Amino acid sequence: MFSSAGATGCLAIGAVWGLLSRGSLASRRFLAWCAACYWMAGAYIVPETVRGLLAHGYTPLTRADVPAGRTAVVVLGSGSHQFRDWSEGQFVVIDQIGAARLLEAARVFRLLDADVLVSSGGLIRPTPRTWPSGLTMAEDLVRLGVPRDRIIVESESKTTRHEAVLLKELLRAHPVDRVVLVTSQFHMRRSVGTFRAAGIEVIPAIAREPDGVDAWWEKLIPTDKGMEESAMAAHELAGLVTYAARGWYRGGPVNRPSSGSRVE
Repeated sequence: MFSSAGATGCLAIGAVWGLLSRGSLASRRFLAWCAACYWMAGAYIVPETVRGLLAHGYTPLTRADVPAGRTAVVVLGSGSHQFRDWSEGQFVVIDQIGAARLLEAARVFRLLDADVLVSSGGLIRPTPRTWPSGLTMAEDLVRLGVPRDRIIVESESKTTRHEAVLLKELLRAHPVDRVVLVTSQFHMRRSVGTFRAAGIEVIPAIAREPDGVDAWWEKLIPTDKGMEESAMAAHELAGLVTYAARGWYRGGPVNRPSSGSRVE
């Protein structure tokens, strides 16, 4: 729904309805509603505002935010794009969201001189043309200067909830005193609540978002980027409601725990 194709489809339905009903009031209202909704969804200021609300209280991680002790940095993956040539050679790259998380994970690892960095991310629907983001990020982390022998890969998870469950067992096998969680600003609130519900207290480290739009007026007109960001906002809001209803989310203070992190 949150795409140019979705907008075109809804407007086409309204137009056909109007023609068949000879411009009925209901069809005109439907068209006006579609136009207004898609204008709002495509205007960058709308998802930007939602992101600000979801990320409220979270700030860039500093060294003072993490007490001394053995530390694991966990970065949650987003997705990978796999390309092949005619000889079946392949090249895999992380997506834009994952790239932002990756940069922050490397920065936090160096800042804390962490003991391990967990690269986490599997596939919802594995296909021959897809690749687990946990594996892709691990290779990119090495290029960013993280020692390979301090990287642990988790590539079986399908959802944020699944990541929390799998990482709980993984961290029990690699005991640490602190767990620093790296993910996007949109995703951090749900991630922290999900890990807390799974028995892992984490210290949040939000990734810096890619640049949006520059001019103020560009935030008010519909764009593909605005539509993409609105889709992410809708996904996170729906995820929060769904996870809370299933008991997979546990709220709590946004501030970083003074006692550090733990795995129950």
